[in-house]
Amino acid sequence: MTKVGIIGCGNISRFHYEGYEKAGVQIVHVCDLRKEAADYVASKYGAKSSTDYRAVIDDPDVDLISVTTISSAHKQIILDAFDAGKGVLCEKTLTDNAVDSAEIARKADEKNVFCATAYMKRFFPGMQKAKQMLAEMGDIISIYARSWQYWDHWNGEIHEMFRTHPSIVVKNYGGGVLVCGGSHILDLIHWFGGRPESLCGDMYVREGLDFDIRANAMMWLKKGGIVHFETCWHPLLFGGYERNGWDERFEINTTKGRLDIYTVKWDTPTNNGMLLVHQDAFTGVTTEHRFPAVNPFDFEMAEMVRRFEANEKPEPSAWDGYVVDELIAQIGESSKRKEKITLKWVDKG
Repeated sequence: MTKVGIIGCGNISRFHYEGYEKAGVQIVHVCDLRKEAADYVASKYGAKSSTDYRAVIDDPDVDLISVTTISSAHKQIILDAFDAGKGVLCEKTLTDNAVDSAEIARKADEKNVFCATAYMKRFFPGMQKAKQMLAEMGDIISIYARSWQYWDHWNGEIHEMFRTHPSIVVKNYGGGVLVCGGSHILDLIHWFGGRPESLCGDMYVREGLDFDIRANAMMWLKKGGIVHFETCWHPLLFGGYERNGWDERFEINTTKGRLDIYTVKWDTPTNNGMLLVHQDAFTGVTTEHRFPAVNPFDFEMAEMVRRFEANEKPEPSAWDGYVVDELIAQIGESSKRKEKITLKWVDKG
């Protein structure tokens, strides 16, 4: 049986440890800088508790480590885990910059160690169905992808917690809505359409803030398809598929039909099931695929454990994590330069 260590016991970690529990693996060691946070999680599973991440890495009982700290801490933790021969599942984003993410991906290949990036939205059953269907739907003509999340930074005075720079948003996540909301969508764009060849990006930062609250990009795919991408922290409380402010969806147009995908709020995924709508270009038949309300983290953890135990390559991999971080970096660069950028990937993947 795989034995798991968890480094970082903040909010996102519960989706990892609860998923591992359902997958039937043993959580043996947890760590957080806040002793009370580590002790709380450890008490749930009879695990060891530490405030130094190296204790988890050095623990001979640990096989696979979930890294759920802030992104700026990921690189050193992951590289130390590689040196100890541990497998890694790192919460998104892989790091807070593309250069470090590429280094991690190369090191994972060189050392032949398991290193996955936790983009859990791939694991919604509806997303898996969409991926399967696209394989039979011809070339992609266009993708419209958005993630609008309710958090109103547009109206009223800026809260005092954001007036000190770097703000807590930048310190904890390395950026604003492009990193926090857009990264999952960029991963899905790459998963559905492949790596873009070029892009134009634009980002908006309200005066007085140090993080973006809206980001847009147009991307050109290898086979000629085009992607329209946007992400925004917005003031529309009742917008979206669930009418709760979570407005995240895909429209994928192909030579043989269209897919419309409507997701549900990430941290309450068991409230509603996501919706996938397929329209056949030749018959005109439109079919709704509705799915049970499930937690995609549970599917993600189960699949990661399965791949780890079968000695299979992880998916999403460290290279997948690098792709997202490179896209984030180049959208920012394009916005700054006000010009189209040809993307140069550092590997042949």
